[in-house]
Parts: sequence; C-alpha cells; structure tokens
Amino acid sequence: MGSTGPGAVGPYELLVRLATGGMAEVFIARRAGEGAGGGEPDGAGGGAGTGGVAGSGEPLVAVKRIRADLRSEPGYAAMLFDEARIASRIASPHFVPVLDCGLDGGGAPYIVMELVVGVTLKHLTRPPDLLDVGDALDLIAQAAEGLHAAHEARDSSGELLQVIHRDMSPSNILVGVDGRARICDLGLAYALRRTTRTKTGTVKGKLSYLSPEQAHARPLDRRSDVFSLGVVAWEAVAGRRLFVGSSMLSILHAVLEREVPPLSSEREGVGAAVSAVVARALERDRDARWPTAADFARALRAAAEREGHAPSRGRVGARVDAILPERLKPLAPSSGPGGWRATPALIAALRSMHAAGVTGAADESGILAPRRPSRG
Repeated sequence: MGSTGPGAVGPYELLVRLATGGMAEVFIARRAGEGAGGGEPDGAGGGAGTGGVAGSGEPLVAVKRIRADLRSEPGYAAMLFDEARIASRIASPHFVPVLDCGLDGGGAPYIVMELVVGVTLKHLTRPPDLLDVGDALDLIAQAAEGLHAAHEARDSSGELLQVIHRDMSPSNILVGVDGRARICDLGLAYALRRTTRTKTGTVKGKLSYLSPEQAHARPLDRRSDVFSLGVVAWEAVAGRRLFVGSSMLSILHAVLEREVPPLSSEREGVGAAVSAVVARALERDRDARWPTAADFARALRAAAEREGHAPSRGRVGARVDAILPERLKPLAPSSGPGGWRATPALIAALRSMHAAGVTGAADESGILAPRRPSRG
C-alpha cells in the first residue's frame, strides 16, 4: 500500500502541507530511513502502526519547495538555493537552520529546515492582548542574537559573507511553543556570494520596516537590520504599529520623517532605560545606532533587568500554545531532544489532516514570504 501523504521529495516523505505562498510551499515531513517501510502508512485510517522509523520517533522537519507552476523558471530555483547556502552558514539557536537541500526526482529544488511548531511574532502581538514587557524585550533580544549570527556568518575560508537580512519584520520571527524566538526567511537577504541580485535602486522588504537607507535605495550594512528590528521592538512593546500610512509614499515618508514617540509614553511601566535602548536602534543616522545586533541585544537585556521586567519563556510558550493553529496542536506535546519527533499516532494524525484537506496560509508559519525573483 502506498503512502497516503502528499508524496515525497528526495529522501523525505511529505506528510501534510504546512503553508503555501507566492513562491513556495512548505510541508511537514520525515526522512524515509531504513525500516521506514518505504512510505507505508502508519494507520492514517484511524489505526496506529508500530513499524518503521516513525515508531522510534525520528525528527520531523519542514521541507520547502518551489510551487509546481513556477518550477520551470530558473530564477526561483536560484533564490531557494541561495537561501539554503546562506542559512547553512548561520549557527544560532535563534535562527531557523537549513539541514539539507537537493533536487527531487523531477529536478525541482527543495530545502529542508528545522520544524518550528509555533506562530510568528506578528500573530503573538496582535491587539488587544499585549505581551508582558519582559517577554517582549526578551523575544527581541533573542531575535537580535539570531540576526547577529547571520551578520557574522562566514564562508569555508573564513571570509565574512556580509549577510544583510533586508526583511526584518514580525512575520519573519518565529516563536515556538518552547518560548524561543528564531529568525527565518532569507529569501530577500543580501550576501557577498549570492547569485540572484537586486536591481540597482530597487527597494526590498516590507515598507513599514524599512531602514531610512533602504527607503532611499542606498547601500546597506548590518545596521539597516538593526533599525528594522528596532521598529519590531517598538511595536512589540507599544502594542501598535509605528510607521503607517494610506499609501506607499505616505509610509515611506513616515519612515523617513515621522517623530518616534518614546516607549515610556506608550506603555505603562516602561522607563527611560528601555526607551533609550530602542530609540538608539531607531536613529535615522546609522552612525548613531547600535553598531551590531549583539550590542542591541545586550543593551535590551540590561535595561529590562534595570527596570525589573523579568521574562518567562514558560509564559511565552503557554501563550503560543493557546493561539497555535488547530492543525499544529497535535505537534505541540511531541517535542524531544533534537526537535519534534514522529510517532505512529502523530504520523497518522498528520496524514489524516492531509486527507481532510487541512493546510495553512503563508504568514501563519512565518516560513514563506511571497515574492518574485530579480534577474537584475
């Protein structure tokens, strides 16, 4: 009997589609190793099989591949492999790692990532429920540490890759049921040896999170990402958007000109120390900003401690679990050393979701961001 899932790519059995977007789709998958039964079902019809690697609880992963209707366009494949090459050089508990990449039997590219069971910071900070100030600052500090690891990534010869994320926003920060934040999605990232390039003068990223130098389409360095993460920090604490407008031009004007209110005026209990740290990240003169994301993280933690904002990853994890999309809830208790583990019952549940047509939207997973490749 063949697999009741959505198929396979390379050595990976796809179990259920997690998300889909403008360029790619993401699946929860497992590696079909020795004893896995060649994709034999583990009781998708309601029973739970006991054979194969699934019975021993192998890690589940996230497999990202180009959408079927776009696989003939070479630009997309190059973007996906660029993302894999860059991410494979980043080592941080706060950055979603790429574990593998390759071509499936039809020659279509795919990348394999750590599976993060959680939601994006965008979903976690939706009004009216605000994150505890200490939790918000801790999540931003974690994201800043992941971002710094990306900025410090080097090639095999030790040369700095000069990675710039260019798309830091709440949608690209995943928060797991373990209460940990992870940066994801390098689809728009710049790196020294990237094969796909942005045309000169082209603005990349979400408008409300652009740095002033991005808005002016000027050369960027890592401090551009610090500014964008500063916007995310301000919003996560204040509980509202910072740079908004009714048109692209009005948003860009806000990024370049609008006064940024101090956080102490936006949220009760936030003092001058936290306000000053975030305000420095939001300096429009990049020479006045925190020079690195690591500096920003250290300053945030010190200011939070000074003002008595104690974080709790258990509290964050419980909140993530409470708002987790229904299709992911069976995964929440399945974590173990090395990530989320497959069991026969869980495999059956995932295949049942696939059979029932359950799938996700792009920004619920935080893994996808619709875009078209640049050939400039």
